[in-house]
Amino acid sequence: MGHQPSSFGQGSGSCHICSNRHGLIRKYGLNMCRQCSLQYANDIGFIRLD
Repeated sequence: MGHQPSSFGQGSGSCHICSNRHGLIRKYGLNMCRQCSLQYANDIGFIRLD
């Protein structure tokens, strides 16, 4: 009666950079956690407006 990892749905994805499953941003096909998306924002092409 062990827990099987989910192969579909919200718990199936992970960050492509750090393999983290928490705070995942899947919008626009990013598939990155929120920490990595902030770290690599300039490399992706996001521009910070101050």
